[in-house]
Amino acid sequence: MPDVLVQDALAALDSAITSLLPSAVPAGMNRAVRIEPSRIRPLGLGGYVGNHVAPDAGQFGRRVHARIAIAVTGGNDTAARNYVVGLGTELLCLSRSERLARGVQRLERVPVEDPRALAFEVDFEFISTPSTGEGVITDLVLDIEPDG
Repeated sequence: MPDVLVQDALAALDSAITSLLPSAVPAGMNRAVRIEPSRIRPLGLGGYVGNHVAPDAGQFGRRVHARIAIAVTGGNDTAARNYVVGLGTELLCLSRSERLARGVQRLERVPVEDPRALAFEVDFEFISTPSTGEGVITDLVLDIEPDG
């Protein structure tokens, strides 16, 4: 059975990368983003990273190492190359705080042969936010009389 937290982490990585890219794509072109995870591991101690205050529940996380591939289709070759160069520059010019706010710890461009594509190695941290409390035990009654 798939780990729900891993599925959430991959969805959050896709959302983070999409939010870092400029929303406008030149007319006549399409942009496709593909996430290729290479390693997923728990954060903290077995995935536990701490307690969330409201609601009172544990927080769990995953660290994802992945390759992000972005391909551009349509348009003429010169315009597509210029768009790809602009995308790469824009992503690499993001400040550390902008990347960290979305969970992206590392973003490193890797070479590709296709002039209409670019790729990045990404290190991403995902920490879940619980939606309901776990009913944490706050009091233990120790003066219980044994049966029998």
